[in-house]
Amino acid sequence: MRKLFIVCLFLMLALPVWATHQRAAEITYEWKGGNAYEFTLTCYTYSPSPAGMQRDSLLVMWGDGFGDYVPRVVYQNLGDDYTLNVYKMIHNYSSAGTYVISMEDPDRNYGVVNVPNSVSVPMYIESELVINPFLGYNNSVQLLNAPVDKGCVGRPFYHTPAAYDPDGDSLSYRLVPCKGTNGEDIPGYTYPQTSSLFEIDPLTGVLRWENPMLQGEYNVAILIEEWRQGVKVGSVIRDMQILIEACNNNLPRINAISDTCVVAGSTLDFVITGIDPDGDKVTLEASGGPLTLSVSPAVMTPPTDFGLNPAFEFTWHTQCSHIRKTPYQLVIHAKDNSFPIPLSNVHAVNITVIGPAVEGLEVDNSQLTWLPYAYCTNVSAIRVYRRTGSTPYEPESCETGVRPGYQLIAELPADATSYVDDNGGAEFLQGVDYCYRVVALFHDGAESRPSNEACFQIPNNQPLMTKVSNDEGHLSDGHMLVEWVRPRDIDPQFTAPFTYRLIRNLDGVESSVYSGLDSTFFDSEVNLKEAQSLSYKVEMKDANQQVMGTSAPAGAVMLTGTGGDKTASLSWTETVPWVVDSTQIYREFDTVFAKIGTTAAMSYDDIHVQNEVTYRYYVCTFGHYTIEGLPRPLVNYSAIIEVKPTAEEPEPEPDHPVYELPNVFTPNGDGFNDVFVPIRITPDLITSVKMHIFNRWGRTVYDTDDIFINWDGRVAGSGQPCSTGTYFYVCDVEMITSEGSVTKRLQGSIMIIR
Repeated sequence: MRKLFIVCLFLMLALPVWATHQRAAEITYEWKGGNAYEFTLTCYTYSPSPAGMQRDSLLVMWGDGFGDYVPRVVYQNLGDDYTLNVYKMIHNYSSAGTYVISMEDPDRNYGVVNVPNSVSVPMYIESELVINPFLGYNNSVQLLNAPVDKGCVGRPFYHTPAAYDPDGDSLSYRLVPCKGTNGEDIPGYTYPQTSSLFEIDPLTGVLRWENPMLQGEYNVAILIEEWRQGVKVGSVIRDMQILIEACNNNLPRINAISDTCVVAGSTLDFVITGIDPDGDKVTLEASGGPLTLSVSPAVMTPPTDFGLNPAFEFTWHTQCSHIRKTPYQLVIHAKDNSFPIPLSNVHAVNITVIGPAVEGLEVDNSQLTWLPYAYCTNVSAIRVYRRTGSTPYEPESCETGVRPGYQLIAELPADATSYVDDNGGAEFLQGVDYCYRVVALFHDGAESRPSNEACFQIPNNQPLMTKVSNDEGHLSDGHMLVEWVRPRDIDPQFTAPFTYRLIRNLDGVESSVYSGLDSTFFDSEVNLKEAQSLSYKVEMKDANQQVMGTSAPAGAVMLTGTGGDKTASLSWTETVPWVVDSTQIYREFDTVFAKIGTTAAMSYDDIHVQNEVTYRYYVCTFGHYTIEGLPRPLVNYSAIIEVKPTAEEPEPEPDHPVYELPNVFTPNGDGFNDVFVPIRITPDLITSVKMHIFNRWGRTVYDTDDIFINWDGRVAGSGQPCSTGTYFYVCDVEMITSEGSVTKRLQGSIMIIR
């Protein structure tokens, strides 16, 4: 009986040793071709536990209904009761899809503070694999820093997994609860206690714990997600363990550069040093993407250093193959030799390798030329950007692509050295500088540094409209002030005095409204509040009545508004030959109008309103020509309109007329959302549609009376694809209602994304 009691007592005391082992784990993968991937399961176990030794294979579920016992290929005692276990196997998938690869193994090590009864809780980890032929093959992140670390009570703790993505995908980080049985969140699991904060930087992956409060072992899980072209292409969950003990130690310090960039073909070189405030010796080392490359990797000289003032030099001879959109992360580790708990610090440096600029850009009357892009052979295309008005900025040292305000107008083969801009079949406007920059495009969407700016301007030999505005002194009347200026470049064959004929287009009907020497006209016959469309152009003649030219038409600011639930939605159009810079929005308060906002868009929502109250608004636009000496800003006022916000009504019944247009479509030939059509329509109740679509310069790109519109994103006439950007529309819809035939005007913007 005594013997049996001793055996039972021994087994009870030994239970935590025999049944406890899993400290940390993660699953990563590498593409091997086709739908074959090699998976690596990395586990850190508690060395004294025989359970770890017995796990020479572990069951991994592949996410496709199958699973295998994966053999162990590395079993290494690291000392200090930590053992490294690595398992590897290749698995073939039958088709594209999204797969969750998982491993569940009993049990975690004994005594984890924030995992209740951890010795009875399985270690569960998972990774997600997306096989999508349209996005390309994918390798998971590689985690270069071990998932076990140590810290001190009351001292800051920093850790980074040193994640490196071989494909250059963007990474994001977040903390998630540790998981147990069947992949469920562990009941009672809590994040570690802290005196200040416990968080992970979503961009760099640096885990900050300021400051641990209690001794013990803690487990935390980090979800690392990969993104490509805005689409999630994979993820890895790392379950890591942190040992916190009582110690009087301070973190070592790291001196290194901040985030930086390097132009491919150049050498990046800098020195990294470490020091400990307590006078301890420090081990200084580094890991990260630049050091793992197969072609021209970065080197550390020496690879690691140890001492009171350790230092090494980072040197990277970059090549064009290193260019990518996302930065490479270099993680520097400094670990002191304090006893009993050495502390570590980390410093992450993001290094972006960028493409050199295209050189030698010149433009001659819309004919662009540049030097061959001979620096890199891995260029996928040359992009041509244009804007109205010059911005002769010098790019910052790490700046790539072009700044806001430029529009992509062409994407050419990589060996292209010229381009003729036909402006989508429309005439170039006089009085406007057309300015260009060219960049090289690489496989993952990375753009090179921008080229120099090159501009041209059409000679100004015709009059220019400068004002088509509601009379600002009497806005309620809706009468128009119209102004223009004589051309700057008058042909000597024409003799003064010069006379003008002003032509008005009101709701599609043209008429001559003025002839004379003046360059201003007050049109009292028009009420802008009642007009559906209104524009003016001016014809110029010399003393011999020779026609010298006619200006481009300039349209009035046409403002409309709709009332939603506690919202007044305003939108406007202004088809003019000058550049519109901004619009100010005004609302009436006790008979006085006051500015409530400014925008560069063509719409505005006033949310500071109440339902069933009528509000009055007008807008004022500001623009300019780029010719020096012309008046600026060019100021134009809309009519005053009334908007009455109303609580949202139930969805209309099917027999009511419905016509609703989208605000974005993607004519990229993928068979999805390639054509701009109504998103809701009752065709039997729609009598007619007149759709007018124009670009930001007011040039028409598409007109139709097709009730389904069916715009493929090309310029009517030339068939040239419209570039990515914002376009505007006015659509008059005639519909049959219970009150008879009614015409409803829709105005708004369309975003083209290619």
